[in-house]
Amino acid sequence: MKRLLSLTLCILLLLCVAGCQSEQDKVYDALTASGSKVSEPSSQEAAADSSEAEPEEKSQPDTKLESDLVLCTYTSDATVEIWQDYIREFNETYPNIHIKVKDSEAVSDVPGYITRTTVELMSGEAGDILDMEWLPAQRYSMSGVLAELDSLMEADPDFSGDKYYTNVLDGMRCGGKLYAMPYEFAPVGIRLDKKAADALEAEYETGKPIKVSEVLALAARANEMPEYAELPVLGYCLWDGFNFAELSSRINENEKTADLDSDSFIQYLTALKALRYSENAQIGAALMPDDGNLSGGFCSIVNLWTANQMFAGNYLDMLDSPSVTPMMALETDEGGRLYTAKSLAVTSSCKNKEAAFAFLKFVLDSERKLDPDNYLRTAFAPVNRDVNKRAMEVYYGKDYRDEIQAIDQWCGEVDTVVFYDRSRELLGKFNEICGQYMRDLISAEECARQMQDVAFIYLRE
Repeated sequence: MKRLLSLTLCILLLLCVAGCQSEQDKVYDALTASGSKVSEPSSQEAAADSSEAEPEEKSQPDTKLESDLVLCTYTSDATVEIWQDYIREFNETYPNIHIKVKDSEAVSDVPGYITRTTVELMSGEAGDILDMEWLPAQRYSMSGVLAELDSLMEADPDFSGDKYYTNVLDGMRCGGKLYAMPYEFAPVGIRLDKKAADALEAEYETGKPIKVSEVLALAARANEMPEYAELPVLGYCLWDGFNFAELSSRINENEKTADLDSDSFIQYLTALKALRYSENAQIGAALMPDDGNLSGGFCSIVNLWTANQMFAGNYLDMLDSPSVTPMMALETDEGGRLYTAKSLAVTSSCKNKEAAFAFLKFVLDSERKLDPDNYLRTAFAPVNRDVNKRAMEVYYGKDYRDEIQAIDQWCGEVDTVVFYDRSRELLGKFNEICGQYMRDLISAEECARQMQDVAFIYLRE
């Protein structure tokens, strides 16, 4: 108890100290500092956990599990409703596991929610299950506040890795271990103006890889063609696509290195700025529901939303559009990128990790995606491979077998999580610096230097 009080006082002191760090950064420093991790279990507790992790000889999950659990989320009323729907369905199989949803309550901003959740994790009061959508999964995974899930997966006789896109699970690993379970994801794709792409003799097909450098080169050539003199690259193509992909390949958290001040990154920034772009364009918003056109833009970043392309109308329009190419896989030299859009974690302080994991697995295997009434509420692709393929048949139609096969293959190959999932706060700082560069307030060299400095501070924390 004394240790807990002392720790809490230290956190409060850190939050009060003036400096260059944000509130979240200060709390993260406390979280990752030596000696400030959640207390390790006693030898007796460790033995109990070990015995719980040993596989049981049974063919069915233990539906008689009993526990009272708390699920924490940063939320809107709609989010709470979604989780309550999941819980009601879960209780049909596990009637004795009672899960209470704890939302963000009076915390109305994401930074405040992250700070509060971090403090609660350090004190063991964060609950049992975390909705990780707005939380720094990488930092939490490295800090000891999340339970390692591999032993729970091995101990569950009903958990089969063959059912899932294991590449997506592996993409979320930290130090070789899984701490946050993704249940929905989205490979990063891109579509081009078909008329311009054909004029440039660009090759395209559903799921075909295309590199960021290739898109920039094609867009630069399009800019030089008189008939496409006013053709912009969409603004969100800049932030949500190219930068996410590039940053993910240039920052190595395991080795604590970054090359954002390299000549190649400066060349990338220069090529990006040379293109005309629509500063106010939003991802998907320029994709019209009637025929899927890009409203005059050369390209648009699109993610794989199995049920629909948000803001874009029927996804079939995107497969058969006369004006836009099929969705291709956007890659860097290191390969494709994906969002682990939705994930859940079990806290280290959870008293019944087996019961909490039962809920994680239930959400992972959910077939809500197959219900058209739920597609907007579960908009990304399920990590359960069979459910994803069946969902594509529901929404695209079985006549699109070749496209479904191509997308399934793409989903099974992409394996690098975009930086957005690893640190949204850091990405926000990068975007501020890049915004200054795009508005001619700083040079490409200064932009790269500032981003390298910010990355260096982040990697040292």
